[in-house]
Amino acid sequence: MALGDGRWLVYSPRFGSAYRLSTDLATSSVLPRLLGLKVAAYRDRLRDPAESVELVDGVEAGVVVGRVLQLLYIFLHKHRTAASINRAIRLASWLARLQHSRRGWGPTDVGRAMMAVERSIGISDCYPRALLTAYLCMCARLNCEVTIGILTPTAMMHAWCSTGGSVPYEPDPQHWLYSPLAVFDVTQ
Repeated sequence: MALGDGRWLVYSPRFGSAYRLSTDLATSSVLPRLLGLKVAAYRDRLRDPAESVELVDGVEAGVVVGRVLQLLYIFLHKHRTAASINRAIRLASWLARLQHSRRGWGPTDVGRAMMAVERSIGISDCYPRALLTAYLCMCARLNCEVTIGILTPTAMMHAWCSTGGSVPYEPDPQHWLYSPLAVFDVTQ
């Protein structure tokens, strides 16, 4: 993403961080490879695939989730560096193939399950929420996009997952404030 001061904001999926770089450095041939990017993937602006939010944290409850979802959420929460987005999506895809299908599920069902997971373990964090939502979408055979955004001009980052143009669950629909840096398509 080009900033107004002649610098670029570059997100590295390999390291899970954003860097403010000069144009020369950001467009060099060596640095993007080091960061896990292809120069052809650079965009000045990315479109947010999410147009709405299905569920915002409220009184809706009643879904019981298994221990596997809770453990997967805790693992993604505690081990971000080991579970980079690309690795986590590969792991989720592999696990989704092993799990029973949730074919009848829609975005609202995915959102209810995600809300139940966060409430059952008492943690609310965007990174594991986005990746676990992607996993639930894969189990439901729904295509989705995991988006990493940044609140410019700060270094605050946020992750969210959307399917069919909507975010299944977000405790606070704050992702509208964030400019997308990277969008990962997850197809089943």
